[in-house]
Amino acid sequence: MSEALVHVIGLSSPAEVSKEKADLLAQAQVLAAPARLLKFFPKFAGQKLPLTGALNDWLLAIEAASREKGAVVLASGDPNFFGVAQKLLTVVDPARVRLWPGVTMVQRAFALLKKTWANVETVSLHGRASFREFWAAAYRAGRDERPLAVYTDPQNGPAALAAALLARGQDYFKMATFEDLATDKEKMTFFSLKDAAKSHFSPLNLVVLEADPPPQKAILGAPEELYDPENGLVTKREIRLAALGLLELTGGETFWDLGAGCGSVAVEAGRLLDRGELWALEKNPSRAQRILANRRRFGLAHLEVVQGQAPEGLAQLPDPDRVFVGGGGDDLPAILEATLARLKPGGIVVAAVIDPRRLAQAAAILSPKGPPEATQILAARAKGLGSGYFFKPLNPVFLVRGRLA
Repeated sequence: MSEALVHVIGLSSPAEVSKEKADLLAQAQVLAAPARLLKFFPKFAGQKLPLTGALNDWLLAIEAASREKGAVVLASGDPNFFGVAQKLLTVVDPARVRLWPGVTMVQRAFALLKKTWANVETVSLHGRASFREFWAAAYRAGRDERPLAVYTDPQNGPAALAAALLARGQDYFKMATFEDLATDKEKMTFFSLKDAAKSHFSPLNLVVLEADPPPQKAILGAPEELYDPENGLVTKREIRLAALGLLELTGGETFWDLGAGCGSVAVEAGRLLDRGELWALEKNPSRAQRILANRRRFGLAHLEVVQGQAPEGLAQLPDPDRVFVGGGGDDLPAILEATLARLKPGGIVVAAVIDPRRLAQAAAILSPKGPPEATQILAARAKGLGSGYFFKPLNPVFLVRGRLA
């Protein structure tokens, strides 16, 4: 081993130690690893650095101990696949680091399933305070009908994960758990989410989720009746399509739908924001329930539904990149002012208004230094009339847009 190099070796059992890796271990003066992996090498005579506390403190200890001594860091599976490698490279000079990949737990799981893992998406819940990335990945897994592999931890284990999915109405998933992989206790089990939520699991596990059957796919410009609106209160498809275009959604933004009604705009925005964060705010309790029903129907796991009234209810939402305002009434000016105060740089707000007086108010707030960026949508739909047809106009709607520099 070259002096002062740090070799990061991926393995899950002593049987995976090749001659090349054994030589690196034999020459190392420092061995750093989680306690479970350190037990594989009880005869190591050099300095041992077990991972027992904060990860960053452990990495700093590795950096200090390895400045003049050759070191080996052990990691489960492939250290560069949801492993320690990228964190280590922020602490130790990359020129001193050599990576030695192992077999990932995802590979092992799909070998047991006897299925390809070429189309599998993987997320990690290790040490995550938020499920944001997981919810968006769960939506993509249902929409694209492909497996989702999840690295868990003791706080975010299979039971907690199943309970969280059920609470969000995402009950169409089937779960496979893989406990103690690469050990003599290795076990694969299949669960419904209800059964998984009340079961107990080894702390060492991986979860694979598959949609069976998959949820209904959200589409742009869906018929209004698909959303089960209350008394016909739903943003018409022509308005939805125009508004979503004006919002310039690129895939990862944080989006607000204010005065969300039955959630039609949020649902279709979610189809475009498959790596983003969706928030629907609705003051009416029965309409909020309809949004929850649509979240379940379309598998929109990344949609958060808040019952509340703007502008006060905005305090419950994270700062947005994109905002659609579909209501507001007399509170519209206050809602728009509060929204602009929270909008991220480069963010876009689109307000849909019918009353020309509201148009003037929205334009004055969203375009204070020049002519308003406003579009009037005049649409009509063909209706049968005897052996022919006529066009029945929809109510005109103004879409007013503002962009934060």
